[in-house]
Amino acid sequence: MAYTLISMVGTGMYLNEATHEKEYRKTKYLFPDGKEYTTRIFLEALTESHYREIEKIILVGTKTSNWGALIAEKDYETEGVFELYGRLYEGDKAGTGIADKDREPLEQYLGGRFSVPVKLCISEPLIDDSTAHGLFALYSSLKSEIKDESDILFDITHSFRSIPLLVYQALQFSFGGTQSRRTVELVYGEFVATEKVSKVRNLHKYWEFAQAADALDLFSSKLDGFRLAELVMKDWEKGGKAIKKLSEIVQTNFALQIFDVARQIRNALDAYPEDAPAWMGKVKAELETIASIIDEADKANSLLRYSEYLYAHKLNVQAIITLQVAVEAAIVTKNASEDKLGDYDWWQSNGKEILRQMKGENWKQMGNPLKNLERFRNQVAHGGGMDSYTKAYPQAANIPAIYESGRRGVKQLLAILAEA
Repeated sequence: MAYTLISMVGTGMYLNEATHEKEYRKTKYLFPDGKEYTTRIFLEALTESHYREIEKIILVGTKTSNWGALIAEKDYETEGVFELYGRLYEGDKAGTGIADKDREPLEQYLGGRFSVPVKLCISEPLIDDSTAHGLFALYSSLKSEIKDESDILFDITHSFRSIPLLVYQALQFSFGGTQSRRTVELVYGEFVATEKVSKVRNLHKYWEFAQAADALDLFSSKLDGFRLAELVMKDWEKGGKAIKKLSEIVQTNFALQIFDVARQIRNALDAYPEDAPAWMGKVKAELETIASIIDEADKANSLLRYSEYLYAHKLNVQAIITLQVAVEAAIVTKNASEDKLGDYDWWQSNGKEILRQMKGENWKQMGNPLKNLERFRNQVAHGGGMDSYTKAYPQAANIPAIYESGRRGVKQLLAILAEA
């Protein structure tokens, strides 16, 4: 796939001993494939080396960046180029930087030089907390300059102050979520004054770490692991598949499938790779927690614990529904064969009557809480409709009280059934 190259343009702080002017130091860059290129501008080495197939270049800097350094000496005799260089040179010398009228001519010149479209992204020189919002908006707008199918090569070699950090954060903001499959590679032409050759470093893992942190946070907080599953799949296929399956049943409220998922999770844990990336240890720990609360031999208590787990992750709707499923599972496993678990007809004709009789015998501690739980669960299942008994609509603010009351009722029900 072709790449959009985003490259930094700084000031070139090194002084030419002959002219005493600021410029970039001539450097020999060594690429991973063994090719070497000597140049003052790393951008030039990137394009000539064919390190990646580049279809567009975006140059990011401030008005006072050394834009004139991008003009090759061999082009000075080209009509209009030397005049453009002169204006850029004078603006740099005077501290006023590039003029608005010279942006388009420079883009056209560089597009011809590198044989791909070139876009300049230029900000004011002041970079601090007072300008952060404007800079972030500017760099986030770069998304419109990048094709949906284009990967990104981000060159931070000639960076200027904190711009690479801000651009990096803007890329994360712009290309997160559904754009997570896009490849974003960071590349850096390292300069070591004591070495004759400067190595080209690929820092693409940095983007992967950032993506993993966001995806893991989403999974840990809301059990939404679809993005995480894609990242994990590369090194731990069974783990990725288990995370995706768990996310699916959480999303769809298919609580009774947690037992199948728990088996899948345990199988995945047995296949955890010894050489897995360090960050994946947190994923493993989260899956171990889920596996530990599910016991297939004790479905009702497992569903209660699973409901508590969902509630702790603020998945209140799923937690309420699963709590009611725990009630039904408790009655079924005590009074019928397990194949009746989730059987709506059996519950309506048999289970509800068994539970009604038990409620009457222990109304305060169990009956009333379970009645309120079922009512609220029905309202949730019907889109927040009015309760036929109370003539009131459900309120989200009441969920904590209803859940805690229902949980106590379920525990009481399980204790009574355990003694029966």
